[in-house]
Amino acid sequence: MRPLILIDGMSLVFRAYHALLRTGMQSPSGEPTFAVFAFTNILTSLLDKHNPDAIAVIFDTPEPTFRHILYDQYKAHRDAFPEDLVPQLQRIKQLIGLMGLEMVEMPGFEADDIVGTICRRESDDGHEILCVTSDKDYFQLVNDKVKILRPGKDVGQYDVMDATSVKTKFGVGPEHVIDVLALIGDSSDNVPGVKGVGEKTAIPLIEQFGTLENLYEHLDDVERVSVRTKLEEHRDMAFLSKTLVTIHTDVPIDAKRIALVRRPMDITALDSFCEELGFHTLRRKFAKYGQGNDEVTQLQNDGGTEGRSDTVTEGRSDGLKKLSDVEHSYVLVDTPGGLSDMMNELKGATLLSVDLETTGLDAMRCAIVGIALSAAEGTGYYIDVDDSAIDNAGSLFADHTERHGLPLADVLTVVKPMLTDPSVGKCGQNLKYDMLILKRYGVDVAPVAFDTMLASYVLDPDKLHNLDALSERWLHYAPISITTLIGEKKGQQKSMRDVDAARVAEYAAEDADLALKLTNLMRPELEKEGLLDFAQKVEFASIPVLVTMENNGICIDTKALGGLGEFMRSEAVRLEAEIWKEAGREFTVGSPKQLAEVLFEDLMLPSSKKTKTGYSTDSSVLTELAESYPIAQMVLDYRQVEKLRSTYVESLPRLINPTTGRVHTTFNQTVAATGRLSSTDPNLQNIPVRTELGQQIRKAFVPQHADHVILSADYSQIELRIMASFSKDPNLIAAFASGADIHSATAAILFDVPIDAVSGDQRRVAKTVNFGIMYGQGAFGLSQGLGIPRAEAQQIIENYFVKYAGIKNYIDETVAVTRERGYASTLLGRRRYFPTINASNRGLRTAAERAAINMPIQGTAADMIKLAMIRVHQRMQREGLRSLLMLQVHDELVFEAHVSEIEALTKVAKEEMEQALPLENVPVIVETGKGASWYEAH
Repeated sequence: MRPLILIDGMSLVFRAYHALLRTGMQSPSGEPTFAVFAFTNILTSLLDKHNPDAIAVIFDTPEPTFRHILYDQYKAHRDAFPEDLVPQLQRIKQLIGLMGLEMVEMPGFEADDIVGTICRRESDDGHEILCVTSDKDYFQLVNDKVKILRPGKDVGQYDVMDATSVKTKFGVGPEHVIDVLALIGDSSDNVPGVKGVGEKTAIPLIEQFGTLENLYEHLDDVERVSVRTKLEEHRDMAFLSKTLVTIHTDVPIDAKRIALVRRPMDITALDSFCEELGFHTLRRKFAKYGQGNDEVTQLQNDGGTEGRSDTVTEGRSDGLKKLSDVEHSYVLVDTPGGLSDMMNELKGATLLSVDLETTGLDAMRCAIVGIALSAAEGTGYYIDVDDSAIDNAGSLFADHTERHGLPLADVLTVVKPMLTDPSVGKCGQNLKYDMLILKRYGVDVAPVAFDTMLASYVLDPDKLHNLDALSERWLHYAPISITTLIGEKKGQQKSMRDVDAARVAEYAAEDADLALKLTNLMRPELEKEGLLDFAQKVEFASIPVLVTMENNGICIDTKALGGLGEFMRSEAVRLEAEIWKEAGREFTVGSPKQLAEVLFEDLMLPSSKKTKTGYSTDSSVLTELAESYPIAQMVLDYRQVEKLRSTYVESLPRLINPTTGRVHTTFNQTVAATGRLSSTDPNLQNIPVRTELGQQIRKAFVPQHADHVILSADYSQIELRIMASFSKDPNLIAAFASGADIHSATAAILFDVPIDAVSGDQRRVAKTVNFGIMYGQGAFGLSQGLGIPRAEAQQIIENYFVKYAGIKNYIDETVAVTRERGYASTLLGRRRYFPTINASNRGLRTAAERAAINMPIQGTAADMIKLAMIRVHQRMQREGLRSLLMLQVHDELVFEAHVSEIEALTKVAKEEMEQALPLENVPVIVETGKGASWYEAH
């Protein structure tokens, strides 16, 4: 017998709402649909996996319950119901009915009590029940017949909670859950509990005394005086809380199983529903449910497609075309004759799609397994190669069986002329990866005509840009999954070298073919949107520069890092001892749970923020506490030391390439929505500039040879200069024209004092306001940043806008234009869409407004430095400089300069960066420095 499934409706609705909130997904008519879409996926996933005979979705209602009458603060702290969820909730309820599922809601009764009542009645009749909820109150219902399906981190992932796992998770068995909750309270429902008693105290008490009632009957037996005092003082609240958290199982409903049996889906109505809301893949999925074909029947009988449900990108779903559905001609090239035939076929091509298959993901260490090429849609060639001479130590899959292919050196001799032919444009998906690998083999692929990943990013940076997502979005096609070749389980996947060459050929040639097809579709779209020139001159043109930079890498002084690591370890130990001293006991400082117990239960510090799992100890909470409590600052310092030690000091030496002796970061073009580059392995964007430890880490970035130095070229206050240019504010423009310190100049205007009389505190305020305004910060954010009352912060902002009226006009105009067009844009036309800028939900709307204010500024700065990189790189090549461009970090370019070229390179960097993207009315200034390390140069 299949289990009865009872779904806590609002728990799943809010999970769905927050899962896709940032997407702002809308129907063709502009109706918000992201929560409906996510909820539908969750629901269909549950049906596919468990295929229940009986299921019900239970909802709360707005009417007060007996709990509100007992305690008027019950759930009183909750935020207002999101405005954009109101219409979506009605759609969700409509959907439930169309899917043939029972929906239960009773005014005056909470979903918990309805579920509890159904559980009692049905389990008494011997039925097994699964309750789907994230609410820990439900743990009390668990018994041999009732289990909880608790949503995990990922949508579609659930933890099955029985009595054993409840005890493991919560610390006590189901029979004691209400007693523990009575003591600790429940922040999500505003149940008070006993003030100052957390899980660490409550669980041992209930384990010792069994129930709340028995605990209070033997209160004198509680050993700790402080705990006994708290219990005595809050006795009434403890018993009230137990009443509030106890699920009632006697709600007057007719919970007969027959009422919960699934009815047939209304496929016609579901089709119209999905069409109206723009749910294309869900529409196909429901249609397939209705067909009742063998595949669906088998799917339901097997009980499993969890993880294959629709996603925001509507990933590989039923109804998509596959390779077997389209005409294609893919050729495996594994003989000299076949290679010759291929070259003859490709002769005369003007556009060539390139894709490599390799032994791993590290472009600086992996070996080439094969090369796929396509010059005409529906066709592709895959050259199977043998590169046994390459050291494969950096491969993700070190062990592999021997397989014979064409010698790589011979293959490259044949294809290199075509790959470097200036008359043959190259296209692909994430070409930078393939070009970097080929560069290691002496092949500088050129010219770059098109990159589908970057084209997608330019069209809409907030969408996914992988080949699967693009193939579905543009081609209605599902590519071959790599897991069908190498396996799914990480750590057990085999190398591409171990896969039959014919199967790899089909997979790789398909990738090259798809990239070509996408190029032919996306290029006209970029042109139609007026973005083709931008894509070519900024994003595509950056690829060869980034390939060179990643290949160049940077040298690390491991001896300096080793000494720094020792110091940081001792510093962490010192801070830990100081924290223990303040706490009055030893504990694991790195554990948020133990830290929360110490701060908010032992030391009784004020808690301004709670999460569902307890007290928050995030940096905002600790920073607020640090003003009055030294232990909070100590913890912040400890975290900073440990983070820098693990992220950089210990990790950087492991990232040194054994062949080059340098660290080769990967620059990511499609991560930051504003156009800024990010970097990984290592992430060089987050090394602090002004802290002592950050500076010590930067000292470890050095030239590899004695006749070189590190040279840094950094834009001066570039985002503020861009804001001055965009806003045309006369005061800001005048400050930059005078060459004065911009923050002192702002302080002089704000506080009405001569610039030479500006105090350090006044400059600090001005700096915070300058950057805060640029990022759309309001009074609350400014008050937090300056540690002042909100009213005072509001007055500073109002005064700022009086003195800088041009900036206020820029902000208002930017928001208005973004509302009208749906996107904000940079000086060169880069776009970012803001689907929630007209949302009725105030939180969503203001967040979109803040991002829209900043995007043109930060995005223009990103465009500027990309253009600068391109110009500097090209000029270095023209002038034959042997110095190396290595890094781009925020607004800074970092070089390894030969001592004989310092003057020439400084001139090149300064001129090309300052002229890359001139600003109207405001000078662009680049400051340079040199030294024996990155720290000294900066």
